[in-house]
Amino acid sequence: MQRKLVVVYLRVSSSSQNLREQKDAAKKYLKMRNINEEDVLFLEDFSVSATKNDANNRPAYKKLQQIIRERRVALLIVYARDRVQRNFYEASEFNELVNVYDVEVVYTASDEAPFNKNSSIENFYGIFSQQEGKNIGRRTHDAIKRYPGEVIGFKRIKETQENGRTKVRFLLDNDRSIVIKSLFEEFSQIETKEEFVNVLAKYGKKLNGHATVMKILQRPFYSAYCLTDYGYDELNHVEALIPLRLFEKIQAILNQFIEEYHETVSRAKDKVLLNPICGVCNKKMVFKKILDKPSYFVCSSRHKKVVVEVDEFNKIIEETIMKETELFVLKEYESIFKMHLRGITDNLVHRKQHKQHLLNKSMLSLASDFYSKHAKFSLEIQRTHAEIDEIDHEITLLQSLRNEIKTISQIVQPALGSLTKTEKETLIELLIKGVKVHQDYFEVDLYSLVKGKGVR
Repeated sequence: MQRKLVVVYLRVSSSSQNLREQKDAAKKYLKMRNINEEDVLFLEDFSVSATKNDANNRPAYKKLQQIIRERRVALLIVYARDRVQRNFYEASEFNELVNVYDVEVVYTASDEAPFNKNSSIENFYGIFSQQEGKNIGRRTHDAIKRYPGEVIGFKRIKETQENGRTKVRFLLDNDRSIVIKSLFEEFSQIETKEEFVNVLAKYGKKLNGHATVMKILQRPFYSAYCLTDYGYDELNHVEALIPLRLFEKIQAILNQFIEEYHETVSRAKDKVLLNPICGVCNKKMVFKKILDKPSYFVCSSRHKKVVVEVDEFNKIIEETIMKETELFVLKEYESIFKMHLRGITDNLVHRKQHKQHLLNKSMLSLASDFYSKHAKFSLEIQRTHAEIDEIDHEITLLQSLRNEIKTISQIVQPALGSLTKTEKETLIELLIKGVKVHQDYFEVDLYSLVKGKGVR
């Protein structure tokens, strides 16, 4: 009989963490049980977040499940429950797995309750794992709000203190911070939609687009605060650009216009039929929308700017698919269908003539000696008559099909002019591989089903 395994499963969520603590705890337990490390299988999921990845996307854990189902595991050593389960459902699945295959489970963390074969109790612990996962996500999110990587208008300064710890401060860069302060002050004075649009357009040119301006206006970091579930928390490591009261005033103003702003951008994005590729650098072009101007696609990745308005781009795409669909349905394939039907019809007519010839031979043979041949030929004659009738029926159906194709061809032409947006998108997906936008023309790459390219 094959000797069963002792398995140690280890997992950390990010590359900034290490497995040392989990390994040390496992090795201490192995030593206590007098188990030789060389006889142990170590399975490691390094930089694999359980919050972001289900069990099927954790390679080592998936391997662990497999060898348990193969009845190869006697003892499983894990640091804590949250290493193998991220929620109640995964806890239930894990507990059932180890109980069905009689695996001894040991948790080595000092404050972790021992494994209990009572599924109800273990599933109850799973609820806490799920909540802890949410807490970790929330703490990470809160930490990023307090100590982000980079913020426009600030210099991020790291200082090493005497105790060896690193201290991070955010100081105004006296460059873009001057522009951003002017933005906040000017925005606090607007009263109309026109003023709202003008400020977005003005500072969008200076701060990489109106979407960036909107994010800046909604970020309390510029007043040296962050927003939590309990209100504003002061950030002592951040040099304030504006007072909190000014930030709050701007939020009240934003609320008057924000819904219309999002609706305008959303409507503009809804008009997009396909995202084009830049013909110069082969990168996906970026969608842009300024409230008082038409939306457009643009690319300026280390080359002369390539830009096209969404409405113009959509018009070219629609003209191309209408032209190609008409060609596909009415010209090329109508003749192919008719040729195919004619071939089938000719084959049926030939079969019918052959059957009639056989029938005539049988009738003549029967007439020459009716009494002796009646039993033999009567059934054969009936069967041949039935086969001829079936062929006649198939020929009639083919004639009906030919008429239907003619009718469809007559219907398709006007129908192409009244397609819905969803139907157009479906045609684009079926017919168009991609579209490249050059400085003065489009290149439409079509699937081989339809020949040719549409260009401007």
